[in-house]
Amino acid sequence: MFKRAISMAFACGLVAAAGISGEARAQEVLKIGAAVSLSGSLSREGNLLRDGYELWKEEVNKRGGIKAGGKAYTVEVIYYDDESKAQTSAQLTERLITEDKAKFLFGPYSSGVATATAVISERYKVLTLAPMATANSLYARGYHYIFTQTPLADAGLYPVLNVAAEQSPKPTKVAVVGPDDLFPNIVGDSAAKKAKEMGFDVVYVAKYPKGASDLSSVATQLKAAAPDVVLATGYVQDTILLLKSMRELQVQPKLAGLAMSIGIEDFRKALGPAADGIMGTDMWVPTLTYADPVFKDSAAFAKAFEARFGRAATYHAASGASAGVILQMAIEKAGSLDTDKVRDAMLSMRGETFYGRFDFTDNGTNSLGTAAVSQLIDGAPKVVFPPDVSQAKPVYPRPAL
Repeated sequence: MFKRAISMAFACGLVAAAGISGEARAQEVLKIGAAVSLSGSLSREGNLLRDGYELWKEEVNKRGGIKAGGKAYTVEVIYYDDESKAQTSAQLTERLITEDKAKFLFGPYSSGVATATAVISERYKVLTLAPMATANSLYARGYHYIFTQTPLADAGLYPVLNVAAEQSPKPTKVAVVGPDDLFPNIVGDSAAKKAKEMGFDVVYVAKYPKGASDLSSVATQLKAAAPDVVLATGYVQDTILLLKSMRELQVQPKLAGLAMSIGIEDFRKALGPAADGIMGTDMWVPTLTYADPVFKDSAAFAKAFEARFGRAATYHAASGASAGVILQMAIEKAGSLDTDKVRDAMLSMRGETFYGRFDFTDNGTNSLGTAAVSQLIDGAPKVVFPPDVSQAKPVYPRPAL
């Protein structure tokens, strides 16, 4: 009976295959590799990034795949969990290239991890879209095969400083604090420099150990410095710990701004009402009106993401999905899967996705990247800057932590 079932299934398969059109028979598979943080300290952000990659894959396959050279390619994304470890991610990236034969790569979360994987992709000359790897140093190494459409890290907190400068009376004292890691260091050092240039008095700058489990001493020093503005450069996990420590010691800045999205659900749940009034930098917000052929616009992407995953989209997911759109646009413009032809197409394009405008430079960065600021108001993230996409005016000074 079992053998008969196999035979019948095989026969049905032959009949079905005979009825497939010539176009469908030409359909091939395009493998894209992605080593991302699905566990470990960066897992919140890593999973959001993966969800963005996945939504783009599903959408493009619904539309018949990627068209190039007279063929239609069904997209397959091969995921591995790098456990938030740079060396693990590098090893998995090599596996994706040499064993899984991934033609292109989607980058990991964080610049620290991407610094390790970029060496591998460069060695094998595999084009990598790395939307959440924005350290300036990564793109100053002369690499040819890594691109990011997201603004670079050094300007990560500039929008929050712009919001602070517009308040009346203007706050005067600024503190900058975050973990000792590649991306936070770049963001923090640049924010402190920019704050001084804007006339603020930078009263405290600190870098705590990456992975620290107790930040009460940092909160104590912040309280002594009594800043009007606290700028935090960390990731979700350590930023939650920092804000809890500040709340316990009654550190009450008039403005608290983060180099991360306050739209992340885990962040809001962990802090509850105490998170109200906190601001965060957003590389994408749903009020943007840019458009592309896959997701139409930001509102449509946000709707599609929520329908698929049951929660609101953040910029991490949006960056992943838009990286897919950009890669698709470059492949279709090149009319080929050849790495260098696709790279040349990316460098020649000047366009937009729902995530924003792009015009890539030779070092793989986007000269047109911009960022916004959102604030938690009555428990929900609202865009407060820039004015042309804002949903509400900034609440200043913020409620007590």
